[in-house]
Amino acid sequence: MVRTKPSTTRGAPKSTKKRTDQVKSQWKAKKSAQSASVLTDVTEFVPVLGSSASATFSASIPSTENILGTKTRSEFKKESYERFVSGGVDTKSSAATETLVKTQRGVVDFAEVDSMVASLCCPQCKNKCLSLCTDSRPTSGLAVFAQVNCSSCEEPVYEQYLATKFKSKTKVFDMNRQAVYSSLACGLGATTFRNFCENMDLAGLHHKTFHTHASQLFTQLEGFRKHVFSETVAYVREVHARYCGTTLGVDDTLNIIVSYDGTWLTRGHSSHIGVGCAVDLLTGLCVDAHVMCTYCQVCESTGQKLFQEKPEEYAAWLVDHLDKCEVNYKGSSGMMEVEAARVIWRRSVNTNKLRYTTLLSDGDSKTFTELNDIKPYGEDIHIDKEECVNHVSKRLGTALRNMVTDCRKRGVTLGGRGRGQLTGNAIRKLQIYYNRAIRSNKDVCSMKKAIMASLYHCFSTDENPQHELCPAGESSWCFFQEALAKHQVPGPHKHLIHTPLNEEKLAAHLLPIYERLSEEHLLSRCVSGKTQNANECLHSLIWSRCAKDHFASRSRVEFAVLTAIREFNFGPAAAADSAQFFGFQTGHHMKRLGAARMHQRVRNSLKAVRDKQSKRRDKVRAAKSKRLEELVQLEGGPAYAAGMF
Repeated sequence: MVRTKPSTTRGAPKSTKKRTDQVKSQWKAKKSAQSASVLTDVTEFVPVLGSSASATFSASIPSTENILGTKTRSEFKKESYERFVSGGVDTKSSAATETLVKTQRGVVDFAEVDSMVASLCCPQCKNKCLSLCTDSRPTSGLAVFAQVNCSSCEEPVYEQYLATKFKSKTKVFDMNRQAVYSSLACGLGATTFRNFCENMDLAGLHHKTFHTHASQLFTQLEGFRKHVFSETVAYVREVHARYCGTTLGVDDTLNIIVSYDGTWLTRGHSSHIGVGCAVDLLTGLCVDAHVMCTYCQVCESTGQKLFQEKPEEYAAWLVDHLDKCEVNYKGSSGMMEVEAARVIWRRSVNTNKLRYTTLLSDGDSKTFTELNDIKPYGEDIHIDKEECVNHVSKRLGTALRNMVTDCRKRGVTLGGRGRGQLTGNAIRKLQIYYNRAIRSNKDVCSMKKAIMASLYHCFSTDENPQHELCPAGESSWCFFQEALAKHQVPGPHKHLIHTPLNEEKLAAHLLPIYERLSEEHLLSRCVSGKTQNANECLHSLIWSRCAKDHFASRSRVEFAVLTAIREFNFGPAAAADSAQFFGFQTGHHMKRLGAARMHQRVRNSLKAVRDKQSKRRDKVRAAKSKRLEELVQLEGGPAYAAGMF
């Protein structure tokens, strides 16, 4: 007998169809939930609109679901890219591909071109005696001078540079300047670019020529800055007004929540350059940024030499140099983040018609205190502060690790081998429990109860169970409360407590830290559960264009900041729009590769937030940490530590 599978479509019983439809609907709901969790925190951001000022836009705020609907930040980026960059052209369709300009560039092997030219007839003598002669002249850079000669006529048939001039009226070749632009956009300097040309057997550019082209590009940064932020701010204002169901006038000022954070060129607290960035929490787009710099290479070299050798000419030189000097701040590196915030907040109304009335901060600088002291929006408008949940939870891990280090110096061991010790893996888990306790509750009392419950749960033993603070019910994460709700005998703590802690040894050290990090004034700023993940992502984009281990001028950093913000706001495919602003030609490949990179980035984001992938990463990380700790113990303790031996 041949068995056949019952059909679940046509001719199938109604019950089978119903079950199939239920499975399909559950699968679609699961996939949509995964897609919406790409940036879950974005869907929780509600703009603060309206104030007592007369020129401020005021409207009733609908619920979060009405504001964003089913849109994620990826969809916002896709919509903004289609509007501002590609003009609504679908780069995946064949019809759209035909409308794009075909590129006229490519890497050519002139030996093959020479054989092709040899097969052609001379237009004068009609003989097949042509040959190609190419010459990369020192002053032409990547541009190649080609000459087609006829051995019979003994005169050149064709001679010309195989490159167009930049803006047609200059002596600069377009490909040389665009090569410098591409190098800077990819984070390459003059030396790295020459190394690339060396390995590709290309002529390359002299380092002075490279820096000359870069300086010409940097003169357009102010216009590029207005180009980037004007489109971004216009889109942010439109989104806020659209989802609040109100029309926003040109002169109306909008109050929004921003996440502000600073980043520095070099690690430590002695960097000459710092950057402050403000990101709108509703759309996830960067609305403003400012670069602070305390060093000018021209002043330190030419200026100092002129001051020592010709002091009478130094004053005139200094007056002429002030407009070009890259120093715009005098102070410590730690104060750069605060000073950049002053600049951004003070110009927000005049430049963007925005007020940043709520600040999401990481709490590692006095930006919030300084802003309320200067009162950039007047005496009547107070700036509120919210804490990044991730940074708050990191404080627990930092405090516990510092405590273990201090105790070790006094001869008290809190870590080490054995059950109930405060190991590095245990600290990592306690930090995760603390983070979950904040995120899973929406009021301060519940947060504090959950935080202390996570600690006492780890202290519990069969002889002294301490689960009074753990949530009750059959769905509780606590095995003890779950068993009681089901009228069962709880299992042994030895097997069911995943992070056991020795209360007798650790309680006196842990309780003061937990009480300090569960204070009401701190937890009240974490109620919304927001993070600064968008700022951290932007920082990584900035320094991928400007390496932290190399010197860079303020202009170079500003170029990296603006191009990174352009890509951060409108996606990787916005590179074509940036190149067009600087006067370079863009073709089919630039748009195609940009769209492909954007598509791959979205795919990677969706993959990273899947539950299975997230749980697998946690298991791999925990197993690696445990394995390293075991190796250290087998080797007799730490073998390397600052000042330990």
